[in-house]
Amino acid sequence: MNSFLNELAKQLAGKWVSLLVVPGALFVASVVVGWRMHSGSWPGDEHFVTAVQQGRASAGRLAAAAVGTVLLAAWAGLLAQGTGRAVHWLWLGQWPGRTGEALTGRRRHRWDRAQEQYEQAYRQGQSDKTLAQLAYRRNRIALAPPTRPTYMGDSVAALSTRVGIEYGLDLEHGWPRLWLVLPEEARKVLDESRDAFNRAAAVAGWGVLYALAGAVWWPLGPAGLATLLTAVVRGRSAIANLAQLMESAVDLHGASLATSLGIPVPDGRVTPEIGREVTRVVRKGA
Repeated sequence: MNSFLNELAKQLAGKWVSLLVVPGALFVASVVVGWRMHSGSWPGDEHFVTAVQQGRASAGRLAAAAVGTVLLAAWAGLLAQGTGRAVHWLWLGQWPGRTGEALTGRRRHRWDRAQEQYEQAYRQGQSDKTLAQLAYRRNRIALAPPTRPTYMGDSVAALSTRVGIEYGLDLEHGWPRLWLVLPEEARKVLDESRDAFNRAAAVAGWGVLYALAGAVWWPLGPAGLATLLTAVVRGRSAIANLAQLMESAVDLHGASLATSLGIPVPDGRVTPEIGREVTRVVRKGA
């Protein structure tokens, strides 16, 4: 047991250092150097900085400075994580108020117009190539009628809509049960895809901090904006991939979920009737 706890402590410490202290130290160093470049002086105790430069600082003060730097770096890392969680919500959540309603309405209007163009081309007997182009243009907005103010949010919301239409399954209640019957390899792939999205949100958190640090030294601002833009691109790709993998999990293992709940699947394919029965079971009649 002691060996296990020691190993766990080492892993947690290593993760804490890699996720918080190292990027936090880089951020703190960037801000300090930026302050120096902007104001021409070091922040804090200039006498101590001069003593360090000349090799006259005491060991105690050096140790205190080192501990303070680590704590400041950890604080910056925690702040970036908190900002990343806020970004995560902005990417996926339903924004309250008029802003969220306006953005969602705008996306819905664009989707409805693209869907109308597709249906009109279909009725006119347009070529498969034309239909594919129109479908691609519509799907770039969302795979189902938009209900969120962002593409990333609709990528997740569309998943529940598509599964509900195809299988009659309430994915919100059914997914935790489906997760338990998925093969280990499938869960591993889903975890990796989810982690990729979470990392993109974390990078976006650092991008916001660097952009704000541009007030101290202007080059940090463009660097932060570039980081944020990169995070958005990575986040869009990661959430689209995760949504496809989750939908694939339902396609491939939905029958296993029904069977595990004692619902027969005669031909091995989940029909809307079977899906509605699964929904009734997982909702507990609610």
